[in-house]
Amino acid sequence: MILSPSRVQKGQTCMKQVWYHYKLGIRPKVTSANLAFGKEKAQQMADFIQEFHNYKQFNGNVLVAKEGKILFEKSYGYANFEWDIKHSKNSKFRIGSITKQFTAMLILQLAQQGKLKLDEPLATYLPDYRQDSAKKITIRQILNHTSGLGNYTQTKDFGEKYSRNSYSVDQFIRLLCSDDLVFEPGTQFRYSNSGYFILGAVIEKITGKRYQDVLQENILTPLNMANTGYDSHSKIIKYRASGYANDLAGYSNTDYLDMSIPYAAGAMYSTARDLVKWDQALYSNQLLNAEYKKQMYQVSNQRDYALGWEVKKLDKDQYGKALTQIQHGGGINGFNAFISRVIEDKLLIVILNNTGGAPLTPMTNGLLNIYYEKPYESATEHADSILYKALKDGGIAALKEKYAELVTHHKTPRERTINYFGYELMQMNKLNAAVAVFELNSQHYPDSANTHDSLGEAYLAVGEKQKALISYKRALELDPESESAKNAIKQLQ
Repeated sequence: MILSPSRVQKGQTCMKQVWYHYKLGIRPKVTSANLAFGKEKAQQMADFIQEFHNYKQFNGNVLVAKEGKILFEKSYGYANFEWDIKHSKNSKFRIGSITKQFTAMLILQLAQQGKLKLDEPLATYLPDYRQDSAKKITIRQILNHTSGLGNYTQTKDFGEKYSRNSYSVDQFIRLLCSDDLVFEPGTQFRYSNSGYFILGAVIEKITGKRYQDVLQENILTPLNMANTGYDSHSKIIKYRASGYANDLAGYSNTDYLDMSIPYAAGAMYSTARDLVKWDQALYSNQLLNAEYKKQMYQVSNQRDYALGWEVKKLDKDQYGKALTQIQHGGGINGFNAFISRVIEDKLLIVILNNTGGAPLTPMTNGLLNIYYEKPYESATEHADSILYKALKDGGIAALKEKYAELVTHHKTPRERTINYFGYELMQMNKLNAAVAVFELNSQHYPDSANTHDSLGEAYLAVGEKQKALISYKRALELDPESESAKNAIKQLQ
């Protein structure tokens, strides 16, 4: 669940190709988990992650394990910047949407117990929910995001109007999870935090207990996951990491979010080591029998998304054998997390970050390829950071010169990268610089409605109304459905 934007989440990772050559030789004795894994690979992983940390793209904990045995584990940076408290293996991170796989497990356990059927309509289990929708949607469709339910985090003014308030489950469902369906159930895929919030209510309705109590009783206590739980702002949680935003101006405390809002869609915290216990339990029948585990990994016809997990096949030619990667990410104010499992080799990668949006997918892919001795991509500095340094050192002229240099060297920044960079400059009240950045973006991506729309907004901010009108009209030409352009033109005229 992603509740706040970040530079990295806007797709601004800039990578370069490098090759890893593993040197064969005398190796120290290691566990039976992986006889081929030694100090060189561990050091390669450490160096690989260190580059992301050096560029301030990652701050947190990384763990790689096989068959439950830890092969590589390291902490980078601070759990609390204000007190200079460094991360350790005990650091507890909010894990956002990784919560969804735990919610899916609780639903599947209820199905295994005969208390619920996955292909029954929601109305069967939540009779108070609006019946015109509830009679169409099945529990399975909610689990695999093909229900047609919307996403409450995309509600207009969500951060300002709703995110800081505490709500009961019923209140929040009535307020933000009861909109009209956005498509006919079963026909499309659309990621829905609203759906998983509703599943939490289903769990409570069937069990007669709070979601967090069922989570504790059915999963966390049996697996001895003592460092994992349902987060709360009021609870004292030892070793809980603080969450930070990460932007051009540096780190800052992230916006407050009441944890009644992510709920069954994203309210959990955990440690990397506790997620090893979770990973291992999924290979056993301790929590779920074989029949329902098979269903847990069964994807829909619309997307490679199963019940709380993304399931993908890795390139057989690249890895030399068929491999299945089962994974999920999570993002929530100040944190993002990733868990990736290669089933055939019982390989686990966990990355937990507490400085906004780290590029966890390329980080995971790099660790995976180091393990399998394949080519991987290492971190390089983000384009917006490069341009911001130029701006600070030499002003707008230096920024434009650096942009031209990047283009000349075939390192043209992505449209979204520069667009978000422009908005960051606006937030920092560097309005003329923002105008220059949006102008460069609209010149390089002239057929993008978004670049012209953003440029119009920047022109308005500096009082250039005529230029703003021209930009908004161009945006509307490219995207006749653009409400922002329509509204801006109406106001300007």
